[in-house]
Amino acid sequence: DPKKVAVIGAGPAGLEAAIAAAEAGHTVRVYEKSNRPGGQFRIASIPPAKGELSCFINWQETQLNKLGVKVEYDTEATTDFMKENPADIVIVATGAEPVVPGIKGAGLPHVHTAIDVLSGKVNVGSNIVVIGGGQVGAETAHHFALQLKNVTLVEMLPDIALEEALAPRWHLLRSLDKRKVNILTDTTVKEITKDAVKVENKAEMEIPADTVIMAVGSRPNNKLAEELTAAGYQVKVIGDAGKVGVVMDAVAQGYDIGRNI
Repeated sequence: DPKKVAVIGAGPAGLEAAIAAAEAGHTVRVYEKSNRPGGQFRIASIPPAKGELSCFINWQETQLNKLGVKVEYDTEATTDFMKENPADIVIVATGAEPVVPGIKGAGLPHVHTAIDVLSGKVNVGSNIVVIGGGQVGAETAHHFALQLKNVTLVEMLPDIALEEALAPRWHLLRSLDKRKVNILTDTTVKEITKDAVKVENKAEMEIPADTVIMAVGSRPNNKLAEELTAAGYQVKVIGDAGKVGVVMDAVAQGYDIGRNI
């Protein structure tokens, strides 16, 4: 039977769930607290050579328009909000939130997450230290190196961007080398001060920094799902809100949930 379905979060997983549920004949509304769709996937399209990623979000928007599904932006769905906007099933696709490690000085005003700097919420200086050499950190370092910033990338592991696919990783490493990004592996951050980052590998050193960018991973943002479940709603959690992973797995989850309501 057709049901009223609420999708909370307009990232790729949430949008795919909305498309699939609407195609299956359900009445669907999507609630997004920001003013645009895509979530972290749209931000992932900002670094060099990643712009085509945004085309997928544009395609999803087009499908929703064809299906007559409305996305309500600037709308934060809370438990009280859902009481006023009832639904038979709530699909929670609230994504993940950046991890901020307990490094001394992490709360200083010139320390920001990769999401905040890539989305343009904050301006950066000339001397940038990126903490975390995974795919996000390496691509963020490349992004600002192309802007002729002096960039240092700090990673605890012996190598960087290890989760990146083989060919893109090769090009990324070449680009970082070409742009003279200072890459420090097997290196631990000890402290952030107002004008430097203190690190340790074989020896201790200070790296001048007027901007520090945290790129040390994400964790599920599933507090709302827990609250809605406790309030008695039938809740389905998808994408990074359930477990941080790769986007295509999240999209597949969204499709499966939407089609099988």
